[in-house]
Amino acid sequence: MEFANSKDPKKSTSNAVVTVRSNVWPGAFSFYFNSQVYQIYIGNGHKFENNVNLYPCHPPKLMPDVAEFEDQPEPNPLKEPVVEQKPEGEEGEEQEEQEEEDN
Repeated sequence: MEFANSKDPKKSTSNAVVTVRSNVWPGAFSFYFNSQVYQIYIGNGHKFENNVNLYPCHPPKLMPDVAEFEDQPEPNPLKEPVVEQKPEGEEGEEQEEQEEEDN
């Protein structure tokens, strides 16, 4: 739409804006307004590709669980462990009895 210019009635003024969008670079726009061209780009720097796979590839197969360690005694116990010791005479008698039974 054109309007008469108040400064120069022989010239007409247009308030129309022309917008051009790029098909190769999505986010690139050009504007034309009042005999001036403005350009702007809002994007991530990737060209438009028609054959883009929007789905990710399959994840890798899961590995089996690692064998766990067995429970071990506390490395720094708060109390000294109690070690039961048999009297010397009892150990010798048991060995003699076992030898007699084996014969």
